[in-house]
Amino acid sequence: MEQLNWILKITWLDGLISIGIFAVFFLVRELFSKYFLKLVSRLSKLSKTPVDDALIGAFRKPVAFILLFAGIYLALMYLPMPHQWKSIATLLFKSSAIFSIGWGFYIFSDAIGIFFHHMGNRYDLQFNTIVIPFLAKIMKFIVVVFTIVMILDQWNYHVTGLITGLGIGGLAIAMAAKDTLSNLFGGFVIITDAPFTIGDLIHTGSIEGFVEDINFRSTRIRTLDQAIVTVPNSTLANSPITNLSKMDKRRISFNLPLDLETTNEQMKRCLGQIRQMLMHDPEVYEERKFIYLDKITSSSMNLLVDFYIKSIDVGEWLKEKEKYTYAVLEILQNEGVELATSRSLMVIPPQHSNQDPAGSSDENNQSDLEQKSRLRE
Repeated sequence: MEQLNWILKITWLDGLISIGIFAVFFLVRELFSKYFLKLVSRLSKLSKTPVDDALIGAFRKPVAFILLFAGIYLALMYLPMPHQWKSIATLLFKSSAIFSIGWGFYIFSDAIGIFFHHMGNRYDLQFNTIVIPFLAKIMKFIVVVFTIVMILDQWNYHVTGLITGLGIGGLAIAMAAKDTLSNLFGGFVIITDAPFTIGDLIHTGSIEGFVEDINFRSTRIRTLDQAIVTVPNSTLANSPITNLSKMDKRRISFNLPLDLETTNEQMKRCLGQIRQMLMHDPEVYEERKFIYLDKITSSSMNLLVDFYIKSIDVGEWLKEKEKYTYAVLEILQNEGVELATSRSLMVIPPQHSNQDPAGSSDENNQSDLEQKSRLRE
């Protein structure tokens, strides 16, 4: 309780002046939030780069916070506090100032995309959209680490000694963080190799969907049924990835089994009509169109239709595939060509009787002849 005796020494004049100091800073904070930032925002609009607006927007709340804390600090410093209390108040104020600066740069990290977009437009450069959010996360991580290190340094916690101490158990920490480090390096591999970008439709393993985000540990993929799949970066970096969004065309292919009773003339007319249909369709690529009688089996004559269309959208591809399937079926129907149907053979087991061997032998021979006759039919 003796440490709080200084409170009893505060006079009315000291209290009023201290409250006045806080009120002045509180008023400055309000004026700064309402008018000064608006004035600075108008001045920043005169520049051609949007980075200024992003910087002002990022530091708006941190500056207001530090003005409020500065008012509290100066109001307390005017009071007759002991030197020990003033030292603690000074450390708290310095820590809050460092925190405010780090807070501002942390928010500004989200605007790194604006900087890259401005640089791309100015110097005609192309940046992979997956790099920008990843760099923003790295920048946030660096800002957080530097802010914590600087605050600890203010309180005489020497980070160099802490890092040296960690070297003793570095091997154990490295083993525990092996998966985390592998995922981190996997993320860097994905960024540098750039097999896909944000918004691309990819297929890897049993997963197919749109890439939504990539961070230090994993990549989020939204599947076609709208589920979110989180894939570790190390797994994704070591797996084959098919980027479906990079296709410049889509393939339509189907093989129709036709009835064996189809004549050569019917087949030639069907092939000619299908080729003419695809030749005059502007959505079909002119090269690599395969419309042939593929093969003849014991049960069918197989018609091969294989070509590419220009649309790469999945929905449009399905619509076009349905359209061409109906068109081919209509050509076959107009020519009287039917699809092959499977035919099953029923084998009748031999009849058994209690007659003598000679009589049964004749009956068995007769039964075998009947079975062979049925099989021929």
